[in-house]
Amino acid sequence: MSDPHQAPGGRSDFRADVLLVPNLISLGRIAGVLVAAICIFAEYYVAAVALGLISGFSDYLDGYFARKLNQTSELGALLDSLADILAALICMTLGVYFRLWPVYLLLAWGIRDMAVLAMRASAAQQGFAIPTSFLGKVAMNFTGWAYMLLGFDLVRPFSGIAWLTEGLHWFALGAIHAGIALQWIVAIIYVRAYAARYRGNRGSGAVS
Repeated sequence: MSDPHQAPGGRSDFRADVLLVPNLISLGRIAGVLVAAICIFAEYYVAAVALGLISGFSDYLDGYFARKLNQTSELGALLDSLADILAALICMTLGVYFRLWPVYLLLAWGIRDMAVLAMRASAAQQGFAIPTSFLGKVAMNFTGWAYMLLGFDLVRPFSGIAWLTEGLHWFALGAIHAGIALQWIVAIIYVRAYAARYRGNRGSGAVS
């Protein structure tokens, strides 16, 4: 039975994959995060928080629909990763720019993510993949909720309730620290997996 998303010659039909429901959700998340960042600097704070929350919750929807509708694709994996990285980059930068989060968090996140991306690219060149970790999903939940709470910390809609405003700030700060710490633990797990497969490839002569 032929794959409806395959074009003549066996190549993936890019346009058909773009129109898959999970991929449209990922594209919407990318657009939503970018517009939310613009709204912050344009001082449309309510719109920024609304778009940020919608974009954040949509991260759960693309995976759900991919499984529900059996619409997985390589493009979908790329868009999902791009949306996650873009959201993290913008949120971390905003947190540091507005002096709500310390700059070392941005550095810790950036160094870790660049290292993992480079390691995955190297593994792909050698013909193997680094398996994802459940702990990585836990870390993403911590950071994801921290990013959404950051919106409230930026806008401060409860400025008349000091304990709630401060509570949200410290809760977001704690969550982002926990999330990035877990990400580094996951990175160590990935390094061990990479090293084990790399040594195996060296032994078989697969790596020059």
